[in-house]
Amino acid sequence: MKTVVAVHDLSCHAKSSLTVVIPTLAALGVEASVLPTALLSTQTDGFDSYVYVDLTETMERVLDHWESLALRFDSIYSGFLGSQRQIDTVSRLIDGQYRLANHPLVLVDPVLGDQGKPYGPVSGELIGRMEHLVAKADVITPNLTEAALLLHRPFEPGLKTDEAIGWAKDLSALGPRCVAITSVMDGAQGITVAYDAKTDKAIASRQSYVPVSYPGCGDLFAAILCALMVRGQDFLTAADRCATVVSKAVHLSWERKTEQRKGVAVELIMGDLAGMLL
Repeated sequence: MKTVVAVHDLSCHAKSSLTVVIPTLAALGVEASVLPTALLSTQTDGFDSYVYVDLTETMERVLDHWESLALRFDSIYSGFLGSQRQIDTVSRLIDGQYRLANHPLVLVDPVLGDQGKPYGPVSGELIGRMEHLVAKADVITPNLTEAALLLHRPFEPGLKTDEAIGWAKDLSALGPRCVAITSVMDGAQGITVAYDAKTDKAIASRQSYVPVSYPGCGDLFAAILCALMVRGQDFLTAADRCATVVSKAVHLSWERKTEQRKGVAVELIMGDLAGMLL
């Protein structure tokens, strides 16, 4: 069984990050080891307040123990990282795997912002440090806001598909071979643009749009992509399949009147995820 280290925060209530990633990887036949970055009482979108426990020092102690055991992993997948020190810890994890002569698939979801703005704790220094982590990645999965932040460009909500492909190529030039930009909009369609520098090919996967945004969708997309790729599927095919399944999860969550702040109802697509292995 393939193994993935998921470096994410853990919400005790409502689905986001690890509460989306772990069941998704399991449904796709991939074993998850976790390196939690923080413990939260709830996910952060839609709740007036929440308890936040920073786990930076714990991350480092866990990694110390893993290194003493010389553990090897087939993939490393990082999501929200709340400080430069946490980014440095993920860099250490990646470098340590290479020192073991292991060459894991490295997927970085550069969680920096949304809706044209960086998240509250995201500073210019953190964005700059994230660029160093992106350079170590094989695959990155920014949304359109994060793509703009990494490229130091103005956010363009009306970005055309061919322009988005150009952005993906420019992001690939920072280091990652494969780039998937999510949340590109074209009228009533949501578009995921994916570019593979090895083949110099790109796709634009179009999905129908629903008027709701659920926390955890980016985590769901990246987790599916990571699982499919570590199991040997090519990037462009995997990215297109991911976009389709995530769109179905959003539609089903909306149809079942799932409360938005509860997060995307990944339970509704367990059968679809298992079917991706056939």
